[in-house]
Amino acid sequence: MEATYLFDWDDGNIDKNLRHGVQDWEIEEACQDPRSRIVGYRLVKGEWRYVLLGHSATSGKYLRVVYTLRTAPDGESLIRPISAVEMSAAQRRRYLRK
Repeated sequence: MEATYLFDWDDGNIDKNLRHGVQDWEIEEACQDPRSRIVGYRLVKGEWRYVLLGHSATSGKYLRVVYTLRTAPDGESLIRPISAVEMSAAQRRRYLRK
């Protein structure tokens, strides 16, 4: 059974990645890609930032997404995308490896 994730979008991050040619729905697809994987993380200003490699099946783009986790008022975990770009060739090879 596939997990469904909730996303935290607001004026601070919605459509922010259009400048990189990436739409918000592509980010959501990449994060929910069953083959996606976290390849790095670091603490920035007291907040953990995760680096995920994933694929948007609809658009065909291979994306590198940086995100953090937030908690909704009801206690649900939310993925808050920070940035997304198309993967480099090396990242794509890493993603495609089993």
